[in-house]
Amino acid sequence: MTSIIPKENRVKELLNFGISEVFVRNIGNIPELKYRIEDVEGAYFYLPTILNYKILNGKRIVPIFDCGESFTVLITDKEGEKIIEFELENDQVYKDYGTNVDLMLMDLMIDYYDDHIDDEIDLEKYISVGSRIGFNKSEDLFHLRNLPIDDYNSKSEDMDNWRLEIAKELNIL
Repeated sequence: MTSIIPKENRVKELLNFGISEVFVRNIGNIPELKYRIEDVEGAYFYLPTILNYKILNGKRIVPIFDCGESFTVLITDKEGEKIIEFELENDQVYKDYGTNVDLMLMDLMIDYYDDHIDDEIDLEKYISVGSRIGFNKSEDLFHLRNLPIDDYNSKSEDMDNWRLEIAKELNIL
């Protein structure tokens, strides 16, 4: 049966899964990630209206965070637990993290870096943001993304492959 974990049980469920308390407590409270890691109000509003989605059908759903019309949730079914990201009005998994919380956090930090690449993002601030989501590999990730413009542009032509290279380099995969 498809069900959404009540909001009052959400934190306990996420902590029991292994998501760090620092991340869970900071969801919606990090100004630098204001539009990347939003509180789950939207999920609790929209999820009941889309429980017929194939990706949610028969699952136990714990909202982790929202990003506009995109939701990152922990789902459980007879096959196990996993973290997925999907978009409203799109019945397909956008990203499947399995049980790899660090991979989810790495993606958030990559997005943060890429959102601010033109601002010449500062290493100290980047590390600070990473620590507020419980990602302890921010400094290494910064150096793997902070490339000369030609190298960055070349690598960004195949973002999926570059993401996998980085995850392997950081020992996340």
